[in-house]
Amino acid sequence: MSQRDTLVHLFAGVCGGTVGAILTCPLEVVKTRLQSSSVTLYISEVHLNTMAGASVNRIVSPGPLHCLKLILEKEGPRSLFRGLGPNLVGVAPSRAIYFAAYSNCKEKLNDVFDPDSTQVRTISAAMAEIHYCVFLLNSNHHYK
Repeated sequence: MSQRDTLVHLFAGVCGGTVGAILTCPLEVVKTRLQSSSVTLYISEVHLNTMAGASVNRIVSPGPLHCLKLILEKEGPRSLFRGLGPNLVGVAPSRAIYFAAYSNCKEKLNDVFDPDSTQVRTISAAMAEIHYCVFLLNSNHHYK
């Protein structure tokens, strides 16, 4: 693989990772809020058809759409992208490394196995992930 091809795959990884992180950020915010919701996010339901005739209050966890509505009403649309910056700092380089390693492995394995077969794609994906993990471990080792 030429240096130009590697740069193209690195750039494609950065773009893909960035777009993916931006599109899924609101879902991540809602998921995080639902996982760590406090009593203030809960809805109180009143049931009037009890045996004694008295009402019964029950606390119900809000669904994702209700949580999304509350976030938009109380905090505005920008709050759906909280934490995007730090997420991009991690996602963009990781996807770039993965894309480049995957393409490089795939090119080399196409000479060994049937070109573009399931084996080639599966092994390339595994090798790209291992390559990324080794890179990550080496970069963390330098900061200690």
